[in-house]
Amino acid sequence: MTARIATREDRRVVRRAHTTGYLALSSINALGDAVRVPGVGLVVNDAALIRQILLDDVHFAKVGPGGSSELWTPVIGGNALLNMDGPAHTQLRRKLGPLFTPRFLSRIVGDILEPELDAFRRQLGEMGRADVVGYAERAAALVICRLTGYPADADAATAQLARARELLRYAKLTTRRFEGATLAAMRAKLSELTTIARSAYREADRETVPGLLRSQGLGEHDAIAVISALVIAGTETIVSFLPRLAQLLITSGHLDRLADDPSGVDAAVNEGLRVTVPSPVMIRAVAEATTVGGRRVRPGDRIILSTVMACNRAGDFDPDRLVPAEMRHLWFGAGAHFCIGMALATLEATTFAATLADIHATTPLRIVSKRYKTRTIAASYQELILECTPS
Repeated sequence: MTARIATREDRRVVRRAHTTGYLALSSINALGDAVRVPGVGLVVNDAALIRQILLDDVHFAKVGPGGSSELWTPVIGGNALLNMDGPAHTQLRRKLGPLFTPRFLSRIVGDILEPELDAFRRQLGEMGRADVVGYAERAAALVICRLTGYPADADAATAQLARARELLRYAKLTTRRFEGATLAAMRAKLSELTTIARSAYREADRETVPGLLRSQGLGEHDAIAVISALVIAGTETIVSFLPRLAQLLITSGHLDRLADDPSGVDAAVNEGLRVTVPSPVMIRAVAEATTVGGRRVRPGDRIILSTVMACNRAGDFDPDRLVPAEMRHLWFGAGAHFCIGMALATLEATTFAATLADIHATTPLRIVSKRYKTRTIAASYQELILECTPS
């Protein structure tokens, strides 16, 4: 019962963030696995079908009419990883690889996450309460600043995060491309984000994305496009997930078990990702005519992959249940475009969850206050206050 309550609370978080879109996807989900929606595209709600599409780079693409490239290329440029296909995409991923190795990521934990978690723990000890959202925003923003070359300052980092959120607010399920005044406004906001990254590129620090890409022969324009994509798409994902994970663990009572046996942290985080689905929707263009769930699709058609509805079909939060094979890591994609930042996001989440369990073992945690985010593409809490009491 507590798991159901926790899951229903998470659904409430999503509904408050984008009521119309969530209700629309829920209604479409009830109509079948693949549903054609005028003005939107073919909406796919089945995990196996979604995985099949993501693995098929012959019939489906990110680049082309109806694809995500049509949406983001005018804003950030053509070589930003999230709007690329083929050999160029593969080559760029390979160049970014050194920034996502276990050795480098362990340094991220030591330099950024552990100090932030220590501060979070101290605040709980001294004040008796702390805001998970505030921690998540600072930590994730500092990590992305480390990667992209921004100054490692909490205030400056969260300011960059706020600018990235402003860009995300322009994107809606029905948006196929940004044009006119909207496009001009987005480019202006993006220029504020990239000024410091250009300096990092010129300084050639190989422990930042711009410096690494420069060392491997990528021009400044393309390097800045990659950085823009990381800031826009990468940061908000983990910021939205951590408070929702905390809610699931505490409300379901599963944090009690993790406090007794921390070895279950990985399974709990994985199930938390399955329930929350940080990337609730993905977009693909049809490159060659084929069928999806028995429906014909042709070049120019737009495919909406409703990962949130597909993964929600497995039921309530339950870390003891194996995630169905067709859903495994689906929130990070599949195939050539599988999220390059998965290892980093998972490491941030497991480090956070392990700390919560450790605190809970001596001073039980409970949620005492919460406020929901509204009108945002990344559903989460505006505030989630935890209180600890001596056991």
